[in-house]
Amino acid sequence: MRWLVRLLITSMLSTVIALSLSVLPQLEDGWNSPVFNLARAEPISEMNIVDVLSKTQLHLRIRKVEVSRAIVSIDLFTTPSTDRLEIAKDVYAISQVMVNRSSNINQVLIRVLDGSKQAGGSASLLMASDARREQMVPKLESSFSVDDQQELETYLQKHFRVTYTRNWQEKFELIN
Repeated sequence: MRWLVRLLITSMLSTVIALSLSVLPQLEDGWNSPVFNLARAEPISEMNIVDVLSKTQLHLRIRKVEVSRAIVSIDLFTTPSTDRLEIAKDVYAISQVMVNRSSNINQVLIRVLDGSKQAGGSASLLMASDARREQMVPKLESSFSVDDQQELETYLQKHFRVTYTRNWQEKFELIN
């Protein structure tokens, strides 16, 4: 009699497991989390750079993008209300996306131009950044915060070649 109870329990348990596994693919379609999606690094070219950048949330406007073999050059425009944190976040985000989602980009050049000047005048350079694949840290420490301006700027200066112009100092450092 005991063997009959064991046989029934084993068969019921096997049936529940089989049914659960058959429902799993249907549940997987609703998961949009990046944890469940495979993010493959693909070559970035003139043909798909717009797709890659459009998936990145940016605070600044993109003025110009150029892809040349293993180098991406991007010009960003600020607005009169743009602050230092927004600029640092965008420089960091673009560099991370270009290096992590591509298999062929080894260098990301970003220029931030002052778009708050009067119409008719040329935009002046505020800062320039040169991020290289070998200098970027793949996984940041858990204590790293992208919302902390000082910490983010320190990270950029430590891992990228960042150059600030006199216009940057006039616009941001005298105010803060």
